[in-house]
Amino acid sequence: MAKIRPAGFENPYPAYSLRLPEQAAGVTLRQLAVQHRGSAEARRVLARMLDGFGGAHAPVTYEHATHVDRRGYTNDVLLAYWLDAGAEKAWSAAHPLGSWADPGLTAAGGPIGLWTEVLWAPPDHFETSYSYDSPSWGLASQFPAALNVCHSYPGSMRDRIAAAEDGGLAGEVASVQAGPVDSAGRHLVVATPRNLCFIRSPQGWRHCPDDERAWFEERVLPVYREGVGYLTEHPDETGCLSACLAELPVSNDERVQTTTLAWFLSLSHLEQWAHSHPTHLAIYKSAGELIARFAPEINVTLGHEVYVPPEGGLMEYLNCHDQTGLLPYFGPPGV
Repeated sequence: MAKIRPAGFENPYPAYSLRLPEQAAGVTLRQLAVQHRGSAEARRVLARMLDGFGGAHAPVTYEHATHVDRRGYTNDVLLAYWLDAGAEKAWSAAHPLGSWADPGLTAAGGPIGLWTEVLWAPPDHFETSYSYDSPSWGLASQFPAALNVCHSYPGSMRDRIAAAEDGGLAGEVASVQAGPVDSAGRHLVVATPRNLCFIRSPQGWRHCPDDERAWFEERVLPVYREGVGYLTEHPDETGCLSACLAELPVSNDERVQTTTLAWFLSLSHLEQWAHSHPTHLAIYKSAGELIARFAPEINVTLGHEVYVPPEGGLMEYLNCHDQTGLLPYFGPPGV
Protein backbone atom coordinates (compact mmCIF):
# COMPACT_ATOMS: atom_id res chain seq x y z
CA MET A 1 0.00 0.00 0.00
CA ALA A 2 1.17 3.53 -0.75
CA LYS A 3 2.31 5.85 2.02
CA ILE A 4 1.36 9.53 2.03
CA ARG A 5 4.71 10.53 3.57
CA PRO A 6 6.38 12.96 1.13
CA ALA A 7 9.62 11.85 -0.48
CA GLY A 8 12.59 13.32 1.30
CA PHE A 9 10.50 14.57 4.23
CA GLU A 10 12.55 15.39 7.34
CA ASN A 11 10.74 14.91 10.65
CA PRO A 12 11.11 18.01 12.83
CA TYR A 13 11.26 15.93 16.03
CA PRO A 14 11.29 12.23 16.96
CA ALA A 15 8.04 10.34 17.66
CA TYR A 16 7.35 6.77 18.64
CA SER A 17 4.71 4.06 18.16
CA LEU A 18 4.05 0.72 19.81
CA ARG A 19 5.82 -2.36 18.53
CA LEU A 20 3.11 -5.03 18.61
CA PRO A 21 3.91 -8.76 18.62
CA GLU A 22 2.85 -10.65 15.50
CA GLN A 23 0.43 -12.79 17.50
CA ALA A 24 -1.52 -9.77 18.78
CA ALA A 25 -5.12 -10.22 17.64
CA GLY A 26 -6.38 -6.82 18.70
CA VAL A 27 -7.33 -4.72 21.69
CA THR A 28 -10.56 -4.03 23.53
CA LEU A 29 -10.96 -0.68 25.26
CA ARG A 30 -13.89 -0.22 27.61
CA GLN A 31 -14.93 3.00 29.25
CA LEU A 32 -16.90 2.22 32.42
CA ALA A 33 -18.25 5.26 34.21
CA VAL A 34 -20.19 6.58 37.18
CA GLN A 35 -22.12 9.79 36.49
CA HIS A 36 -23.04 11.91 39.52
CA ARG A 37 -23.05 15.34 41.12
CA GLY A 38 -20.84 14.34 44.03
CA SER A 39 -21.95 11.78 46.61
CA ALA A 40 -20.69 9.11 48.95
CA GLU A 41 -22.73 6.60 46.94
CA ALA A 42 -20.77 7.43 43.79
CA ARG A 43 -17.47 6.85 45.59
CA ARG A 44 -18.66 3.48 46.83
CA VAL A 45 -19.81 2.44 43.36
CA LEU A 46 -16.45 3.47 41.89
CA ALA A 47 -14.63 1.45 44.55
CA ARG A 48 -16.79 -1.57 43.68
CA MET A 49 -15.84 -1.22 40.02
CA LEU A 50 -12.16 -1.07 40.90
CA ASP A 51 -12.52 -4.23 42.97
CA GLY A 52 -14.09 -5.90 39.92
CA PHE A 53 -10.96 -5.23 37.93
CA GLY A 54 -9.03 -7.52 40.21
CA GLY A 55 -11.07 -10.67 39.61
CA ALA A 56 -11.38 -13.27 36.86
CA HIS A 57 -10.91 -12.13 33.26
CA ALA A 58 -9.74 -8.74 34.52
CA PRO A 59 -8.27 -6.14 32.15
CA VAL A 60 -4.52 -6.15 31.64
CA THR A 61 -4.40 -2.49 32.67
CA TYR A 62 -6.71 0.39 33.52
CA GLU A 63 -6.62 4.07 34.39
CA HIS A 64 -9.03 6.52 36.00
CA ALA A 65 -10.15 9.71 34.26
CA THR A 66 -12.67 12.25 35.51
CA HIS A 67 -14.42 15.20 33.92
CA VAL A 68 -17.42 17.45 34.45
CA ASP A 69 -19.70 17.44 31.42
CA ARG A 70 -21.65 20.37 30.05
CA ARG A 71 -24.68 19.42 32.14
CA GLY A 72 -22.57 19.80 35.29
CA TYR A 73 -22.31 16.09 36.09
CA THR A 74 -19.04 14.51 37.16
CA ASN A 75 -18.14 11.42 35.15
CA ASP A 76 -15.61 9.11 36.80
CA VAL A 77 -14.41 6.97 33.91
CA LEU A 78 -12.32 3.80 34.15
CA LEU A 79 -10.38 3.16 30.95
CA ALA A 80 -9.82 -0.60 30.87
CA TYR A 81 -7.83 -2.57 28.26
CA TRP A 82 -8.02 -6.23 27.29
CA LEU A 83 -5.73 -8.00 24.82
CA ASP A 84 -8.00 -11.08 24.78
CA ALA A 85 -11.46 -10.28 23.40
CA GLY A 86 -12.86 -13.48 24.89
CA ALA A 87 -11.68 -12.49 28.36
CA GLU A 88 -13.38 -9.10 28.03
CA LYS A 89 -16.64 -10.71 26.94
CA ALA A 90 -16.49 -13.12 29.89
CA TRP A 91 -15.78 -10.24 32.27
CA SER A 92 -18.64 -8.21 30.80
CA ALA A 93 -21.07 -11.10 31.16
CA ALA A 94 -20.09 -11.49 34.82
CA HIS A 95 -20.43 -7.75 35.49
CA PRO A 96 -23.61 -6.39 33.87
CA LEU A 97 -23.93 -2.63 34.10
CA GLY A 98 -26.75 -2.67 36.62
CA SER A 99 -24.78 -4.84 39.04
CA TRP A 100 -22.51 -1.99 40.15
CA ALA A 101 -25.17 -0.05 42.10
CA ASP A 102 -28.29 -0.84 44.09
CA PRO A 103 -31.41 -0.35 41.91
CA GLY A 104 -32.67 2.55 44.01
CA LEU A 105 -29.57 4.58 43.17
CA THR A 106 -30.19 4.33 39.43
CA ALA A 107 -33.98 4.73 39.43
CA ALA A 108 -35.43 7.91 37.94
CA GLY A 109 -34.31 10.76 40.16
CA GLY A 110 -31.60 8.60 41.72
CA PRO A 111 -28.14 10.10 42.37
CA ILE A 112 -26.17 7.68 40.19
CA GLY A 113 -25.91 7.15 36.46
CA LEU A 114 -23.83 4.34 34.96
CA TRP A 115 -22.54 4.05 31.42
CA THR A 116 -20.13 1.95 29.41
CA GLU A 117 -18.76 2.33 25.89
CA VAL A 118 -16.65 -0.47 24.47
CA LEU A 119 -14.68 -0.89 21.25
CA TRP A 120 -12.58 -3.67 19.72
CA ALA A 121 -10.01 -3.11 16.99
CA PRO A 122 -7.53 -5.45 15.27
CA PRO A 123 -3.93 -4.20 14.91
CA ASP A 124 -4.48 -2.82 11.41
CA HIS A 125 -7.37 -0.63 12.66
CA PHE A 126 -5.51 1.43 15.25
CA GLU A 127 -2.34 3.41 15.71
CA THR A 128 -0.34 5.04 18.47
CA SER A 129 1.98 8.02 18.64
CA TYR A 130 4.13 9.26 21.53
CA SER A 131 6.42 12.22 22.08
CA TYR A 132 8.93 10.14 24.04
CA ASP A 133 10.36 6.64 23.87
CA SER A 134 9.21 5.21 27.20
CA PRO A 135 5.48 5.91 27.64
CA SER A 136 3.52 3.73 30.02
CA TRP A 137 -0.05 5.06 29.76
CA GLY A 138 -2.76 3.02 28.04
CA LEU A 139 -1.55 0.34 25.66
CA ALA A 140 2.04 1.46 26.18
CA SER A 141 1.99 -0.29 29.55
CA GLN A 142 1.86 -3.57 27.60
CA PHE A 143 4.17 -3.09 24.61
CA PRO A 144 7.47 -1.28 23.92
CA ALA A 145 7.60 1.82 21.75
CA ALA A 146 9.91 2.29 18.77
CA LEU A 147 10.86 5.23 16.57
CA ASN A 148 8.31 5.87 13.79
CA VAL A 149 9.08 8.27 10.94
CA CYS A 150 5.43 8.50 9.84
CA HIS A 151 4.47 11.61 11.79
CA SER A 152 4.16 15.42 11.70
CA TYR A 153 2.82 15.71 8.12
CA PRO A 154 -0.79 15.73 6.86
CA GLY A 155 -1.91 12.14 6.42
CA SER A 156 0.62 10.64 8.82
CA MET A 157 -2.13 9.24 11.04
CA ARG A 158 -3.54 7.31 8.09
CA ASP A 159 -0.03 6.08 7.24
CA ARG A 160 0.16 4.53 10.71
CA ILE A 161 -3.13 2.62 10.31
CA ALA A 162 -2.52 -0.20 7.84
CA ALA A 163 -6.16 -0.73 6.89
CA ALA A 164 -6.64 3.02 6.34
CA GLU A 165 -4.00 3.37 3.62
CA ASP A 166 -5.25 4.09 0.11
CA GLY A 167 -8.42 5.65 1.51
CA GLY A 168 -9.58 2.65 3.53
CA LEU A 169 -11.86 2.57 6.58
CA ALA A 170 -14.60 4.82 5.25
CA GLY A 171 -17.28 5.60 7.78
CA GLU A 172 -20.60 3.81 7.54
CA VAL A 173 -22.51 7.00 8.41
CA ALA A 174 -21.69 10.42 6.96
CA SER A 175 -23.76 12.53 9.35
CA VAL A 176 -26.18 12.21 12.25
CA GLN A 177 -28.49 14.53 14.12
CA ALA A 178 -28.82 14.67 17.89
CA GLY A 179 -32.31 13.98 19.15
CA PRO A 180 -34.20 14.00 22.44
CA VAL A 181 -33.95 10.82 24.50
CA ASP A 182 -36.05 9.79 27.47
CA SER A 183 -33.25 8.37 29.62
CA ALA A 184 -34.10 9.04 33.27
CA GLY A 185 -34.21 5.77 35.19
CA ARG A 186 -33.89 3.74 31.99
CA HIS A 187 -31.26 1.21 30.90
CA LEU A 188 -30.68 2.02 27.25
CA VAL A 189 -28.54 -0.04 24.87
CA VAL A 190 -27.28 1.93 21.87
CA ALA A 191 -26.19 0.28 18.62
CA THR A 192 -23.44 2.18 16.79
CA PRO A 193 -22.35 1.92 13.13
CA ARG A 194 -19.11 0.41 11.87
CA ASN A 195 -15.92 2.43 11.52
CA LEU A 196 -16.56 5.12 14.08
CA CYS A 197 -13.27 6.63 15.22
CA PHE A 198 -12.12 7.01 18.82
CA ILE A 199 -9.12 8.99 20.00
CA ARG A 200 -7.48 9.11 23.39
CA SER A 201 -4.86 11.85 23.62
CA PRO A 202 -2.89 12.59 26.82
CA GLN A 203 -1.12 15.73 27.95
CA GLY A 204 1.50 16.19 30.67
CA TRP A 205 3.64 19.19 31.64
CA ARG A 206 4.27 19.14 35.42
CA HIS A 207 7.60 17.33 34.92
CA CYS A 208 8.89 19.96 32.47
CA PRO A 209 11.59 22.51 33.33
CA ASP A 210 10.10 25.77 34.58
CA ASP A 211 10.41 27.71 31.32
CA GLU A 212 8.89 24.93 29.17
CA ARG A 213 6.10 24.32 31.67
CA ALA A 214 5.21 28.01 31.77
CA TRP A 215 5.26 28.20 27.95
CA PHE A 216 2.89 25.21 27.68
CA GLU A 217 0.51 26.49 30.37
CA GLU A 218 0.33 30.01 28.97
CA ARG A 219 0.52 29.48 25.20
CA VAL A 220 -0.48 25.92 24.32
CA LEU A 221 -2.93 24.60 26.92
CA PRO A 222 -5.50 27.44 26.56
CA VAL A 223 -5.55 26.93 22.78
CA TYR A 224 -5.94 23.19 23.24
CA ARG A 225 -8.81 23.61 25.71
CA GLU A 226 -10.54 25.93 23.26
CA GLY A 227 -10.24 23.32 20.52
CA VAL A 228 -11.74 20.53 22.62
CA GLY A 229 -14.50 22.90 23.73
CA TYR A 230 -15.31 23.66 20.11
CA LEU A 231 -15.64 19.96 19.34
CA THR A 232 -18.01 19.57 22.28
CA GLU A 233 -20.25 22.40 21.15
CA HIS A 234 -20.24 21.83 17.36
CA PRO A 235 -20.83 18.14 16.59
CA ASP A 236 -22.76 18.86 13.38
CA GLU A 237 -19.86 20.82 11.89
CA THR A 238 -16.99 18.62 13.06
CA GLY A 239 -18.50 15.13 13.10
CA CYS A 240 -17.30 14.81 16.70
CA LEU A 241 -20.07 13.06 18.61
CA SER A 242 -18.54 13.22 22.07
CA ALA A 243 -15.45 14.96 23.46
CA CYS A 244 -14.03 15.79 26.86
CA LEU A 245 -10.75 16.87 28.38
CA ALA A 246 -10.45 14.78 31.54
CA GLU A 247 -8.14 14.84 34.54
CA LEU A 248 -6.26 11.61 35.31
CA PRO A 249 -6.29 10.89 39.06
CA VAL A 250 -4.79 7.45 38.38
CA SER A 251 -2.44 6.78 35.45
CA ASN A 252 0.26 4.21 34.78
CA ASP A 253 2.46 7.09 33.61
CA GLU A 254 3.37 9.75 36.17
CA ARG A 255 4.09 12.22 33.36
CA VAL A 256 0.44 12.31 32.24
CA GLN A 257 -2.04 14.75 33.81
CA THR A 258 -4.98 15.00 31.43
CA THR A 259 -6.43 13.08 28.52
CA THR A 260 -8.85 13.90 25.72
CA LEU A 261 -11.48 11.26 24.96
CA ALA A 262 -13.45 11.74 21.75
CA TRP A 263 -15.65 9.86 19.29
CA PHE A 264 -15.81 10.95 15.63
CA LEU A 265 -18.13 9.64 12.93
CA SER A 266 -15.11 8.38 11.01
CA LEU A 267 -11.36 8.63 10.63
CA SER A 268 -11.99 11.10 7.81
CA HIS A 269 -13.93 13.39 10.14
CA LEU A 270 -11.04 13.36 12.59
CA GLU A 271 -8.62 14.08 9.74
CA GLN A 272 -10.71 16.96 8.42
CA TRP A 273 -10.71 18.62 11.82
CA ALA A 274 -6.99 17.97 12.33
CA HIS A 275 -5.91 19.14 8.88
CA SER A 276 -8.13 22.11 8.16
CA HIS A 277 -10.24 23.37 11.05
CA PRO A 278 -9.09 26.70 12.52
CA THR A 279 -9.24 25.39 16.08
CA HIS A 280 -6.87 22.52 15.36
CA LEU A 281 -4.63 24.62 13.15
CA ALA A 282 -4.26 26.94 16.14
CA ILE A 283 -3.31 23.95 18.31
CA TYR A 284 -0.78 22.80 15.72
CA LYS A 285 0.69 26.31 15.49
CA SER A 286 1.05 26.73 19.25
CA ALA A 287 2.60 23.27 19.65
CA GLY A 288 4.96 23.96 16.76
CA GLU A 289 6.11 27.16 18.42
CA LEU A 290 6.86 25.25 21.62
CA ILE A 291 8.82 22.63 19.67
CA ALA A 292 10.79 25.30 17.81
CA ARG A 293 11.60 27.05 21.09
CA PHE A 294 12.72 24.01 23.10
CA ALA A 295 13.86 21.37 20.57
CA PRO A 296 15.61 19.01 20.73
CA GLU A 297 15.06 18.76 24.52
CA ILE A 298 11.25 18.68 24.57
CA ASN A 299 9.79 17.35 27.81
CA VAL A 300 6.06 17.98 27.43
CA THR A 301 4.08 14.75 27.11
CA LEU A 302 1.87 14.43 24.03
CA GLY A 303 0.58 11.56 21.91
CA HIS A 304 -2.52 9.54 21.20
CA GLU A 305 -4.21 6.22 20.56
CA VAL A 306 -6.58 6.18 17.57
CA TYR A 307 -9.02 3.32 16.94
CA VAL A 308 -11.38 2.58 14.05
CA PRO A 309 -13.56 -0.29 15.31
CA PRO A 310 -14.62 -2.39 12.31
CA GLU A 311 -17.77 -3.64 14.01
CA GLY A 312 -20.70 -1.68 15.35
CA GLY A 313 -20.74 -1.55 19.12
CA LEU A 314 -23.37 -1.79 21.86
CA MET A 315 -23.06 1.09 24.33
CA GLU A 316 -25.10 1.10 27.54
CA TYR A 317 -26.47 3.96 29.63
CA LEU A 318 -28.39 3.52 32.90
CA ASN A 319 -30.13 6.56 34.43
CA CYS A 320 -27.79 8.94 32.58
CA HIS A 321 -28.80 12.37 31.34
CA ASP A 322 -29.79 12.53 27.68
CA GLN A 323 -26.59 14.24 26.50
CA THR A 324 -24.30 11.44 27.69
CA GLY A 325 -21.79 10.02 25.24
CA LEU A 326 -23.31 8.61 22.05
CA LEU A 327 -26.84 8.47 23.49
CA PRO A 328 -28.17 11.60 21.68
CA TYR A 329 -27.21 10.20 18.25
CA PHE A 330 -28.02 6.50 18.36
CA GLY A 331 -30.37 6.16 21.32
CA PRO A 332 -34.12 5.52 21.13
CA PRO A 333 -36.17 8.69 20.63
CA GLY A 334 -37.81 10.38 23.57
CA VAL A 335 -41.53 9.99 24.24
